[in-house]
This record gives sequence, C-alpha cells and structure tokens, in this order.
Amino acid sequence: MRISISSGLLCFTLFLLNTALAARAPIASVVKMRGTITKLLPGAIEATPVLMDDKFPEDTSLVTGPKSFIKIKFIDNSELNMGPDSKIVISEMSTDSVGVISLLKGRIRTEVQKSTVPSEKEKNKFYIRTRTAAMGVRGTDFQTIYNPDNRMTSLLTYKGSVAMAKIDEKTHQRLEKSNTEIIRDSDNTVREIKVIPGKQMGEQEELVEVLNNKNTVIVPPGQNSFTSDALKKSSLPVKISPVQLNALYKNTEFNEKNVLNLKSGVDAQNPNLDLLVAVQQAPVEGLYNAKTGDFAPKAGGFIDQKTGLYIAPEASASLDDKTGVYVAEKSGNFDADTGDYFAPKGLVLDAKKGFVLEQNADVKPELLALKEDMNRLIARDRVVGDLDGEVQIAAKTLSEKFIRDRLSFSLMVGSQDLKIKNNSHDVKDSGAFRFNVLWQVASTNRFSPILGLTYSKVGYSALASHGDIQDSRSLFTISTGLKYALTNRVDLFSFLSLDQAHYAGQTGVFPDVYQYKRIVMTKLNLGVDAELVKSNRFTLMGNLVGTKGFRKKYNNLTVTDVSGFTLKITPQYAINEKKSVGLGFFASKESSKINNAFGTVDQKRDDHGVEVKYTVDQ
Repeated sequence: MRISISSGLLCFTLFLLNTALAARAPIASVVKMRGTITKLLPGAIEATPVLMDDKFPEDTSLVTGPKSFIKIKFIDNSELNMGPDSKIVISEMSTDSVGVISLLKGRIRTEVQKSTVPSEKEKNKFYIRTRTAAMGVRGTDFQTIYNPDNRMTSLLTYKGSVAMAKIDEKTHQRLEKSNTEIIRDSDNTVREIKVIPGKQMGEQEELVEVLNNKNTVIVPPGQNSFTSDALKKSSLPVKISPVQLNALYKNTEFNEKNVLNLKSGVDAQNPNLDLLVAVQQAPVEGLYNAKTGDFAPKAGGFIDQKTGLYIAPEASASLDDKTGVYVAEKSGNFDADTGDYFAPKGLVLDAKKGFVLEQNADVKPELLALKEDMNRLIARDRVVGDLDGEVQIAAKTLSEKFIRDRLSFSLMVGSQDLKIKNNSHDVKDSGAFRFNVLWQVASTNRFSPILGLTYSKVGYSALASHGDIQDSRSLFTISTGLKYALTNRVDLFSFLSLDQAHYAGQTGVFPDVYQYKRIVMTKLNLGVDAELVKSNRFTLMGNLVGTKGFRKKYNNLTVTDVSGFTLKITPQYAINEKKSVGLGFFASKESSKINNAFGTVDQKRDDHGVEVKYTVDQ
C-alpha cells in the first residue's frame, strides 16, 4: 500500500512539473545551427540534443561542442550566436523587461535591437554576465569571450557601445550589505546586538548597481576592453588590429578553417574596414597606474578568442598615423578569413601560463627570449596574476635566466696608488680611468659564458722626483669564464684573465729608485653578483671578486704572491625591460712580491673611484 501511495505521489509531482514547464512561454528559438548542441531545460535532470526550430523558456542552459555553432532569436528580436565549446544560461528575457544572459564559458556574439521609444534609448535593455564582468547593452553588435581557466572576460564592440564593469565573488555581498544595531539598557549596558539583513536584490537590480559604479568603462565601436580577477577594474578601451577587427566582424558564425590564410599587423596599413572605429581616449602607447588601477595596453594588438587574452604590439612596432594604432609585425599572426590568432612559431598561448614552448620545440636561447617578450606583451603577471590569491610578479626559472645576450659597458674613474712597503715609497695616479666591455653569452641553462675586454690608462705622479721610470701608460685586460645562476638574485662566476699592470722592480742604481714594468699576469678570479635590494625599476647591485695571480717571470723580474679583491656597489635604474643604467663606486686592493737581482719588493696597489654602467639585453 505504501509503495502504491509513493508511486502515485511521484507521478503526480512529475505531472505538476511538466505542466509548469509547459505553461512557461518560450522566449527564444533556434534560427540556425551546426554540429552538436545540447540544452538543459529548467527542472530537467539530463541534457538533450537541440533540434532546429526548438524553443527555449527562461533558465535554459545551452552548450555547444567543438566546431559547433548555434544562432538563437529572442522574443524582442535580439539575436545571439554561440561559438564552439561555449555555455550560456538564458536567465531572463521578455518583451517588456531587460534580458539577462550568463556566459559561463566560450564565445558569443550578440546583436541587440534598439528601442523605438525615445525615453528608453538611453537605458540598458540587455545584460550579459560572466564570473568577472557585467555588461549593459542599449542596442549594438558586440562579441564577448569568457575563459573560466584564467577568469578572463574580453569584450569587443562592433557597433554601438557597451558598458562594462568588473565583478567578483564578493560583489553580491557588498551590494546586499547588512547593518549591525546595538540595543542598550537605560544604564547604557549592551543588552543585544542585532544584525539587520541587507536589501535583497534580484539579478537585474544587482547588475544595474554594478554598472552605475564609477569604474565602469564604455566600450565604443572597434575597441576592446577586458577584465580578470588580477585587474582592479576593467581595462580602458583600446583599438585592436584593424585587419583582425574586420575578419572577426565578418565571421559572424565563428567559422573555422583547415587551410589557413595568415596575415600580420602589417596589413593594418590598408585595412579597408567594413565598420566605423571610434576615436580612442586612452593613450595609444598604453598606460598603467598601480595606485588607481587604470590599465590600457598598447593599441593595435590581437585578441585570442580561446584564452580571451589581448596580445599587444611588440616594443619595436611603429605607429601608423592613418589608423592610429601600432603595427604589430612580430607578435603573431591571424587568419584573414576567421580572425583566429596564431602565436609565433615554436610558441603556444596558454590561458594561465601565457606563452609557453610548443611541445617538442627546439629549446634555443632566441626562442626562450621570444617567449619572455611575448609574455610581456600580454602583461601576464598584471592581467592574469596568481589565480589563487594576490597578483605575483613571476620570476624567470633559473634555466631561463640567461636566455639573452647581455652587453655591459662601464667607465671607471678614480685613483690608483702604488706603495712600496720596504721604504714607504708611494706613487699615485688621481686621474686613472678604465673602460670595460663585458659580454654575457645567451644560454638555455644555469651556466653562461662571459667574455671581457678592458682598456685602462694610468700615469703615476712623483716619478721624476724619485728618479723612477714607468713603461707605457696604456693597459689591456682580456678575460673569459663562466657565470652560474645560484638563485634568481644571486650569480656566482669564475674567469681567467690576462691582466696588464705595473709592477715595481729595483734598478740597482739607487736603493729607492724603481722601474714600473708593464707585465701581463695570468689571474684566477672568483666572485659573486647579487641583487641586494630590488624595488620596481631600482636595483642595488653588489659585486665581490677575489683574485689570485700565478707566478710570472718577466726578463729579470719575477712576480709572486699576487692576491687581492674588488668590491662594487652599484644602484641601477631600468630604462625599460632590456636596458638599465647604473652609477656606483668601486674599491680594490692587491698585494704582490717582485724579485730581481737587487732584492725583493713588497708592493701594494689600491684602486677606488666611481663607475658609470650601461647594460643592454639583446
């Protein structure tokens, strides 16, 4: 008996549910489709295939498979196209109220009909919501991308304008904030603390509040704006590559091709656009204000439709006066028929990691350097950030630290003192200078070869008064060795050098008369480079080198026991990602013994002064 009653209740419940669903008026219908599309009707447990001429009530979710597409028409005559691998929920829609679409993943293109009532033209009549953005539409043609992997929402407007604002998981709580009321007795003691719930908001009301925020941006025709968890607010709208814009505009049904027709940004000089592009308000070269959160990438870049990421033109891109955008030649290509973006050869674009090496790619320094450059173009750390918390500036892996050739040019000006310990004989050059070129060779591991060349000029004073003689004032040093990346901020290095320097030998004429011979010494140098302090563009560099010289016989002189050290402290300023300048000080000491038939000399050399340094990565 109990089984019969339970079965009857179940059948009755299902009957009521089906009756309720049947009573819901359809708000959208299928106009065109290809591939595999499924629908999940409100209250249904399983999804079912979508068929031509299907009609959908509110709260229906639609999912497209790979290489699939569907076009649906709403009761207010607005149209929505879904691209491959996409999912939406039609939250609300009617002829007399604002429609709401939730984009859970993928790409959609929407064409909203303008209101014919004058008083309604300035009101949003259509909303699109993702996990990170809210968009309000008054009558326009636009494309929206949402990637759940990096939580990136990208908006590209073709006609009209779209309001866009960032939202996050706490937006709902902020809008429906509760109040606390403290109830006290007559003697002012706390008797009760009441929490008064905030005003309950419907989805439309909440979206209206979000889009009334001062951080909302208005995206005009031909421009792109995007947002993510890492950004404080939506990016300022910028123009994209005109030729990609044209291709995306024409590809209304998200068609894909097997045979590619690749183009680059160079074609932007003659775009022959089919639509008007609004004047850009943000600086065309881009901007970033860490305090306010204002961010605009360089104009003229490409949009990747799968990740939602914007790839800005490279640093060397030139500005085209006709279109008002930078011409991207090295930041990838796109298909001229579909608008799909393609990364440079050897790289692929990952939603979370940015540009990574293609599987089985030949790992070369130039490819790793290209990867680094490309990740700067998408501002990966600023735009995507750390998906589990705060934005982090990701350092290169140790194997990528030396992926670029680095040239350093330095000029050291100061004083060099030579002291003879035996009799306190002292000569000095207060105008000594040294010019050094150091080449750090690109590498794909933690070791980097280093090559150096130095020219110095030293002329000692007080020679004539002592009767001393000095060989040539010009000195040369060549060096070669290896640098090892111990950490991202500390490098160890070792190199052999052939170092010309002056060494004092007794002449035998008088006990305190010396001849300063220019002798080439072979030296082993061991040292460490370290970033002592790093803040934004400024870095305080420290360099310490220990030196040991090998025994050297030169004519009647023998130089032994050569040892010393050099210390440098150099504040550096980064001009850009590849160039920096520094101004610091150096000090070095060296001791040696010089023997000949007339005796032994203990010599002390003391250098100190300032160093100007310029570094460039190739």
